[in-house]
Amino acid sequence: MPERAQVDLMVQLNMSISLMSARIHCSRTLNDCYMSDPVAYGTSKSTGRARKLKQRDERNVARAVSNTMKSAKDVGAEIQLNVSKSTILRTIQSTRAFLASKKIKVLDWPACSPNLNPIESVWGFLTSSVYKNGKQYNSISELKDAVKAEWNKIHPPYLENLCNSMPNRIFQVIQKNGGFTG
Repeated sequence: MPERAQVDLMVQLNMSISLMSARIHCSRTLNDCYMSDPVAYGTSKSTGRARKLKQRDERNVARAVSNTMKSAKDVGAEIQLNVSKSTILRTIQSTRAFLASKKIKVLDWPACSPNLNPIESVWGFLTSSVYKNGKQYNSISELKDAVKAEWNKIHPPYLENLCNSMPNRIFQVIQKNGGFTG
């Protein structure tokens, strides 16, 4: 903040933070941070891992998830479309590097084949069960309880059938040359 001397003078003149902020065209938060510890202001370094998404993208994700009745898969598809290609490439590269460093073999996987992931069917079943008859929930804890209750109602034979259907699913993907099998 290059206006430090101005802020110091305005503090001595007992000006309000709002007035100081208006005069030097800085936010009240910025002025408040400076005034709380002028010596340390601007010296702290960022901690933790760098963000993968910009704050604007995080807000868009939160908005998309909170204002929808879409399935997690549909919201995920929208979010994936909004995330920049460079972010996706960085994530893929870092994931591949990590797996290689741990000597974990990675299988080739067709891009548009959710049918090869049985859990996608489980999520769809769970979503339709939780929101059957247009049910809405008043709190996150109420929703969590409903999800847990529906999860506990899933019968093992349903999961076994999903696993047993994998050879047929793989055959369909091969016939579509890795494309969508709908």
